[in-house]
Amino acid sequence: MSGSEEEVDLPRFFKVFLSESASESMAIPMSFTEHLQDPLPQTAKLQGIGGGVWTVSFKKIRDCAYFTSGWSKFAEDHELKDGEFLTFVYDGSHTFEVSVFGRSGCKEMRAVVETVNLSDANSDEEEDGEEDSSVAADSDEEEEEGDDDPSFDAGEDDEVSQGLCAVDSDDTVSNAEVVAGFSSMEVESNPYFTTTLKNRIYELLIPANVVREHRLTFCDRIKYIDGEGIMYGAKGKWSDDRICFKGWDRICRRNRLKEFDTVHCEMLHIRKKVHSIKITITRGR
Repeated sequence: MSGSEEEVDLPRFFKVFLSESASESMAIPMSFTEHLQDPLPQTAKLQGIGGGVWTVSFKKIRDCAYFTSGWSKFAEDHELKDGEFLTFVYDGSHTFEVSVFGRSGCKEMRAVVETVNLSDANSDEEEDGEEDSSVAADSDEEEEEGDDDPSFDAGEDDEVSQGLCAVDSDDTVSNAEVVAGFSSMEVESNPYFTTTLKNRIYELLIPANVVREHRLTFCDRIKYIDGEGIMYGAKGKWSDDRICFKGWDRICRRNRLKEFDTVHCEMLHIRKKVHSIKITITRGR
């Protein structure tokens, strides 16, 4: 099957930035309203191509939707200037991926988030006293067992801790600024499941009962969205036809997932085709 058949064409719009009218708020085109949830969620996420995430208030004023509180911070951090061109790609839920084009017409990388090399994490291990032993001990072994082979046999415990759950408004992640808008979001319309740290960390297994109940299909590549930004995972399939996604180990490592942590996975979809998985973590003991 070709990539074009698998990819979901996400709704999008563009705006020309004018400081006189868009320094404190940004109006969304009226013609785009049909793609938005009704009622609007109280907040939205703006994902910059530099890796940062900004939480903004989402309001409807005289039948027009606006980004309000928080938009000025986004504009300031991206150093937006009059006449610059912005594109917004909507995930169908609460997140817009925003690209900035300068007056030259070229896409520009702005507000880049500084990344931390995982190899520098040893100092943090000494503070914690107990770093993620499962991740550290199994990483080399898993690579040798054939990380790229999606046809392995699944063990009995690979899905035992995954299941449907209701959204917990008290879920927290380490980045307080990112999580600020999560608690008030209306996410009941999206399927959810939970998982924990597995011995095999290279794939995220999608519970078969969730797929059947919601009649879901999946893109060949999905976005993992956590408090640090976006990563991508390629689709695989187990020998019993269950769906999994690669690259999950990067999420486990970046979030320093521990044995008793619970990961809540919200599947964002367009017409039942999942394109992104939004992740929040409840820390265990």
